Amino acid sequence: MTVRPRRPPPGGAPRRRPPRRRRPWLWLLVLAVPAAVLVIGKLTGAFSGEEGPATTTASVPPPVGVTFPEGLRREEIARLLARDTRLSASAYLAATGPSARGARLAGRDAPTSLEGFLFPARYLIGRRTTVADLVNAQVSAYEGASATVDYRYARSRHLTRYDVLIIASMIEREVQDPRERALVSSVIYNRLRRRIPLQIDATVLYALGSWTAKLDQSTLSVRSPYNTRQVVGLPPGPISNPGLASLTAAAHPKRTSYLYYVARNDGTGRHYFARTLAQFERDIARSRANAGR
Repeated sequence: MTVRPRRPPPGGAPRRRPPRRRRPWLWLLVLAVPAAVLVIGKLTGAFSGEEGPATTTASVPPPVGVTFPEGLRREEIARLLARDTRLSASAYLAATGPSARGARLAGRDAPTSLEGFLFPARYLIGRRTTVADLVNAQVSAYEGASATVDYRYARSRHLTRYDVLIIASMIEREVQDPRERALVSSVIYNRLRRRIPLQIDATVLYALGSWTAKLDQSTLSVRSPYNTRQVVGLPPGPISNPGLASLTAAAHPKRTSYLYYVARNDGTGRHYFARTLAQFERDIARSRANAGR
């Protein structure tokens, strides 16, 4: 942009105005996943304290867009941030670790991390965007998205909003086909009601700190409150940061009598669902046969 000097008005030089106090640039744009765009509309746009249209010049690099997909844990978000922006992974982990803020969001007394509250979306990181700015936007995006979820059924099952978030985080890691979200949710609800261990492998992988760790007798018996093969009930916190679709499924499970599911291993990413242990064992045999083809 070329700024042309003003000509002095007739009668002498113009009066000098006091310098306008400018607030610093805050380039931080949240472009939420399509399902949440309308919900967090106030967050979509360039957050800038300067007046007039925002411009990009050679001396001001454009903001960097970073997309955080659904189902990442805090450490994975931190690595993406450090890889694609100037922001520090360690600073992000510190800002999202156990804190009073996390406890308030979770409705807990003890410090709680922000795992689960870091809403997956595309964010633009500008030259003066701080880690705190990003975290605030992620949490605000979660609050905006979750405000559209009807929690009445979950409350009738004696589940809190934080419980729903924990369930959503498991659904996000377990489900590839969107049509199965509410089905997996129903299995979780049914097993919780019957006080049966959830036995969700993704919680064990979270305890191990790797989504690709080998699950065998030793790893499946890891001592952790997140090991739902051993501990009855929900894990103590979310195992990932879920999107709106999983939040909705976690609050509104499909009404079924399913108690089991196993991956088909047929290339579809889908599962077999069963009501009885006998059917589940047959499904496991089918799954193994598919994997061996």
